[in-house]
Parts: sequence; C-alpha cells; structure tokens
Amino acid sequence: MQTMISTSRPPLIEHLQQKLLREPLPGQSAHFKMAHAVRKVEPVPESETTREAAVLMTLFEKEPGDWQLIFIRRASSHPQDKHAGQVGFPGGKREASDPDLMYTALRESEEEIALDLSGIDVLGPLSPLYITVSKFLVHPYLAYSWKTPLLTRQEAEVEEILEIPLSHFFDPASRKETRINLTSGIILNHVPSFQVGGQVIWGATAMILNEFLEIMPS
Repeated sequence: MQTMISTSRPPLIEHLQQKLLREPLPGQSAHFKMAHAVRKVEPVPESETTREAAVLMTLFEKEPGDWQLIFIRRASSHPQDKHAGQVGFPGGKREASDPDLMYTALRESEEEIALDLSGIDVLGPLSPLYITVSKFLVHPYLAYSWKTPLLTRQEAEVEEILEIPLSHFFDPASRKETRINLTSGIILNHVPSFQVGGQVIWGATAMILNEFLEIMPS
C-alpha cells in the first residue's frame, strides 16, 4: 500500500505539514476544550487491556479554496461498535499484520469508504487520544487528497459518508453544548460539540478535530 505526493501542493497543506513536523502540538489543552466534564482528568491507558487504533482526517478541495473534511456516521446496528451511530473519522483497530499505525488508518479508510490511496498524501500524526469506553488508544493522521475523492461506503460499518466544509467549524455558532443519550441508557448533559449541517460531532472526534483546528493558520 503506497501513497503518492502531488508535485504542487496548496499553501494550506504546506503550512499544516510544517506544523506537524516541526512544532509541538496543542495536545491535551486542545482536547480538553471539547471534552465533557468526566474527561477533564485525562484517563490513563491500562497496558493490559488497551488496544491501538488509527483514524484518518482527509482534506480535499471541492473547488479552489473550498476545503472539505471527510467524516463518516458509523452504522447504528453494528453490534461490536461502542460508537455506533456517531459521527467520526474513518478508521479502526490495528491488525497484527499492519506494519504501523499510519498503515492502519489508510487501510481502514480504503475499506470503509473506498478512499483512493493513490491520491493521498499523509501529512503527519496528531496527538493520540485514549477512549475509556472502548479502551482504544486512537492515533489520528492528517491527510490531503489531491484528487477529488469518489467515495463508496462499506454498508456493514458505515451508515453515511459526510463531506463537511472546513469553514463551518470556524463559525463560533458551531460550538454548542448538547445532551447525549448513550445506547447504554446513560444521559450526558452539557456535552461540548460541533453542530454543523445538521450533524452533532462530540466526544473523541470533537477533541481530535479541535486540535486540528488549532494548528490551522489564523
């Protein structure tokens, strides 16, 4: 599995790669701004039970300057997915055959949404985030698709593919507290979220997304 790098990249992509490669990431401080009160103390992964996973945040231009970010809504009926029905990034657990976590993120994205990896340039990793409910240490990777992606969902795992304009997340009105009804029956109140285009993005996805937004040029 290989990725290709475009010979001419937009200034935004160059900026983001330099940020990822040369400067410290905001990490926990960015995560906590979109964390529910129960996450204000960072959980410590349990080495005996923690599993590794990776997700891919893919940027592309629909038109010049019209940047989009790819999300998925996980299938609501997936029996083994503790995040069923939620909006997230394509990705999944690391398999024993995966040489590294970047490979995991790419492999899962190809499987879940048929992302054409020949047009993908991986810019680098963001800060990993431990998810207590599923015991996954999630490693996010930021990528640029220099081809306009033609995506097809894997029906068993993905209910919907979402292409959301990046500009929506810079509107202060997109940040709202919400009430979340979990499948376990637990209700969470005053949960920080991004609400754009009728979608509610919260939890680990919102935390990862916020770190990305903090490295964007002002």
